[in-house]
Amino acid sequence: MLRSLAYGIGGLAVCFVIAAGIEYSSDPIFWQRYLNPPANPMEPSPDFYQPAFSMDEPAGPFFATAEPGETTIDPVVLETAAQWTEQTGGTAFIVVHKGKIQIERYWDVGGPDELMTGRAMTKTFNALLAGLAIGDGVIALDDRIGDYISEWNEEPQGDITLRDLLYQASGLENPPLGPGAWNRFTRSAYTGDAVMVALEHDLVREPGSLFDISNVTSQLIAIVVQRAVGKPVQEYFLERLWQPIGADRGSFFMDRADGIIHIDCCFRTTPRNWMRVGALLLNDGVSNGKRVLPEGWVETMTTSSPRNPNYGMHIWLGREYVPIRPYSEIHPVGVPHAEPFLSDDVYFIEGGGYRTLYVVPS
Repeated sequence: MLRSLAYGIGGLAVCFVIAAGIEYSSDPIFWQRYLNPPANPMEPSPDFYQPAFSMDEPAGPFFATAEPGETTIDPVVLETAAQWTEQTGGTAFIVVHKGKIQIERYWDVGGPDELMTGRAMTKTFNALLAGLAIGDGVIALDDRIGDYISEWNEEPQGDITLRDLLYQASGLENPPLGPGAWNRFTRSAYTGDAVMVALEHDLVREPGSLFDISNVTSQLIAIVVQRAVGKPVQEYFLERLWQPIGADRGSFFMDRADGIIHIDCCFRTTPRNWMRVGALLLNDGVSNGKRVLPEGWVETMTTSSPRNPNYGMHIWLGREYVPIRPYSEIHPVGVPHAEPFLSDDVYFIEGGGYRTLYVVPS
């Protein structure tokens, strides 16, 4: 009996080892990252974001700085805002008004040339890429994503539209962050195959029926765009967006060296390059006198979505005041807002840690 028990335990051990080996071999990069996590998972060091798709382009024209006494915003207001930013732990503060820098300050960083992680600000790039692809005529807002993701062509997920993805209303499961290697959120962040993990998600409700921000919904836009344009989405981004706006240095975290970039999180660039993105939006997709985005696309992006008046297409809107701005209709996650915006045409790109790029057309 003891011998039989020993054989049984030994067989169980062999099965366990074999199963673990199969799981490791299916995504070894995930396990390398998971077993060697950053000291602060919410703010990893730059070394963690490897491999990376790094860009180092010649910088285009930037805004001139208003001379003392020539600012178009009250200097007292600017200084008060800068002091508040510093006191609340900010690292960069730039205000551009009427084409000129009103104030530019940095704290605890190397200044205007230092790359900073935008975290969820990265998501908005998906809307810009979608607009470019629509302008190129290779996809339309109401196309089924199954027409581009062949793995889902005959599946319920294939009936999700690009519009549903942009509104963060895909209907896909959205597991919250949790412990364990099999947590979908963790797998999405650390995986060496972002496409494989994205396609593991089930459809749990009618597409378009509920607002629910998720990383996988954003990543799916990048996958759809990549397949629609027929080239790596990072190359499309560089050629069609980054170079035309005159941006210089930037870095995307990649799932693996020959894989796809993460456009759900963690793009690294300078605050000045984010200002270039803001100027592109403010000027209806025109940068340095040249049209980059299709005419009217920014207006489409910044129109309230059916499920959330304060969210457009992967961009936040300041339409209606709520004390807690929710990230989901079903998950209790949100960001506090102390008071209403003074202008209801404000829209903004936001990342964790209160990284924010505000655009106020009025």
